[in-house]
Amino acid sequence: MVISSQIAQSIVEETVKVIQRNINFMDANASIIASVDRDRIGDFHEGALKVLQTKETVIIHEDDEFRGAKKGVNLPVYLNNRILGVIGITGEPDEVVQFGEVIRRMTEILLKEAHLEEQLELENIAKVSFIDEWIDGDWEDDKLFAARGWILGINVHLPRVAVVMDIIGFNDVLYEKLRSHQADVKGELEFQRFRREILEMVQNHFPKESQHVIIPAGSTRYTLLLSVDETLTEQKRKEKIQYRLDNIQTSIQSVYGYDTAIGVGKMYLEPREAAKSVHEAERALLHAKNRNQASYFYDQLGIESFAYDLPYEVREEYVKNVLQPDTKKNLDQMIETLKTFYDAGGSITEAAETLYIHKNTLQYRLKRIKEVTGFDPRVLPDAAMFYVALTFHLINTGTKRTNP
Repeated sequence: MVISSQIAQSIVEETVKVIQRNINFMDANASIIASVDRDRIGDFHEGALKVLQTKETVIIHEDDEFRGAKKGVNLPVYLNNRILGVIGITGEPDEVVQFGEVIRRMTEILLKEAHLEEQLELENIAKVSFIDEWIDGDWEDDKLFAARGWILGINVHLPRVAVVMDIIGFNDVLYEKLRSHQADVKGELEFQRFRREILEMVQNHFPKESQHVIIPAGSTRYTLLLSVDETLTEQKRKEKIQYRLDNIQTSIQSVYGYDTAIGVGKMYLEPREAAKSVHEAERALLHAKNRNQASYFYDQLGIESFAYDLPYEVREEYVKNVLQPDTKKNLDQMIETLKTFYDAGGSITEAAETLYIHKNTLQYRLKRIKEVTGFDPRVLPDAAMFYVALTFHLINTGTKRTNP
């Protein structure tokens, strides 16, 4: 392990809380890389060099005894039986030598913690890189890919369902901070801490030894590759997934006050098909956000499953050609009337009650729609055209709302 100046400085700042003395940390080249006295950082410390050479504690009695060193005590610091650097305490030797062993032990403990964090971070980077590759379906040798998964504790051959979750509104909060006086390094660290906390919260809703894979996938988005039981009925499997997701969303709302939207893909058995499930989950997520719904399963989508693939302009042109609105007011009433009518399964009575209008008024509106558009909402072929136009309109208005 190579000790960075940041880690060394954090160790110095922690140890100085124990004794109110100047603390220095020297690396394997006997250079001061961290100190309470920032002016000394970068200086060569000959006393530390002797510690590194002899692996013994060196007590300096006079400031001029060693080049670049002041009187005090300097001790070797070890990690895994290997000397990594030197910790020095400046002061009268008779006063500071009594603190030497305590500070050295404390430094080694802090180094061990930093080393473990570094290893965990490297493992996490490797895991995220592997999962990104998995989601992209971007690998050549299936056996080698599966073996890499096993090394990381991931069985890629289990049946999987992809889930994509987005935290609603947090990007807007972050953007406002970045464009204001609140934008600083501390704010960025708080944001990263928030992301980790959400990740841990999601992970805590699943058994620790489970094969569920959960990673951040953007500033406020998370991708889950859930390991599922293929022997369950589809309905039972969806109920179990929905139960977990409801609990996760409730927790995020209660702790952080943010709503979330979730899309769920279909189950696939082969490793390369995970990418397909993720794509479906992203499509279902977009639909959930457009509809202001907490969650959507991909197989709940109708023509929306492919309508998002069409360009916005194509959908908009279709809406204009079918609905032919004269004014926005006419369009809004037409949309409300048609949507309510079709949601009621074509029942005049039910739709009129929902709209709080008389049945004759609804009949008049439907007749008027036929006169304006040339299509009859009550005739099946024309109704299909209206349904597609309604879907395209809702997608376009939702897309503009969620992607400003």
